[in-house]
Amino acid sequence: MRTFLLMVWLLVCATPLKAIEVNQGNLPGLAEAYGFVLGQKLSLERIAREYPDLARDALLARLSFERTFGDIHGKLRPKMVAFMGQELFQQFHSDLNAQLEQINGQQEITREIAEQFLEEVGNRRAKGDIYSPTLEYLLAIRFGDNPAQEYTKGFRQRYHTDGTGKSLGVILNLQLPKSWQELEGNRPHIVRKWKSEAGTGMELIMLQVRGTEGVSVTRADVAEMMQSGEIEGLIPEGGALLDYGMVSVEGLPGYFMDFDVLMERAGMAVYQKMRQYSFFYHDRMISVQCSAGALESDYESAEVRFERVKPLCVQVFNSVVLPDKYLRPEPERRGNEGVLMPAI
Repeated sequence: MRTFLLMVWLLVCATPLKAIEVNQGNLPGLAEAYGFVLGQKLSLERIAREYPDLARDALLARLSFERTFGDIHGKLRPKMVAFMGQELFQQFHSDLNAQLEQINGQQEITREIAEQFLEEVGNRRAKGDIYSPTLEYLLAIRFGDNPAQEYTKGFRQRYHTDGTGKSLGVILNLQLPKSWQELEGNRPHIVRKWKSEAGTGMELIMLQVRGTEGVSVTRADVAEMMQSGEIEGLIPEGGALLDYGMVSVEGLPGYFMDFDVLMERAGMAVYQKMRQYSFFYHDRMISVQCSAGALESDYESAEVRFERVKPLCVQVFNSVVLPDKYLRPEPERRGNEGVLMPAI
């Protein structure tokens, strides 16, 4: 059966899809997900035809898969049409369906193979046991309108810093949605970043660690920063502060702030809207920053996507665990030092 699925992917890659650069990042992944679900559908239908006594089990397997991932074809079809145009999509779908039917017809499905496939679909695939990156694209399609739901349904990845490199001695555990791709941070203070839609989306989550010049920041320091308006000085040039407040994680003092910023990159004006959670541990400031971006002309779409990602940002921030915090006592703060708040 894995050989069959591999052939499905090769067939999809062999179509003219890759030459269409409407969305160069998403297109191959969406095509793979489409072929995966279509191939599964055809196999279930064939099992029901050839083994009528297994028809009910085939239906239950399909329903179990759809309870987790929803109507993937119903969501994918308009996306593919938008990428390719109606005429080319119909040709692609017809050709792919014919190729899959031909391959499917050449594969012998014994009763044992049929039962194993029903078990795989209903109990393993329905629980997310699907190879990467197909799983990530299926999750991105299923939970695109509500990324926080992917997290609450238990589709998560775990990240751990060991204190080396950019983490500046901080040992930390973090949980993120499964469909977001982990990437290397491209700046000295960015430990890691994660990008939506299997690394092809326009939303980012970044983990940052900065030093505070030896100062241990207290809750009172953060409260004073809120009251004095000092927090506005943390916004990047060209940005505007939209909201802010105090927070805590692991009993440590911190704050959140929402802001937007317009910046120029490669001759293009890019609009970004962000939420940043920051907290203080010893002489380190640790931040979880979530953002959505778009070209300036499409700023409204970034604002819509930002509202979707905000609840997810809360969950990711609340997943922070500092194992080392429970193994050694907190140091006393030095009395005569001024508080230095690191810039973004």
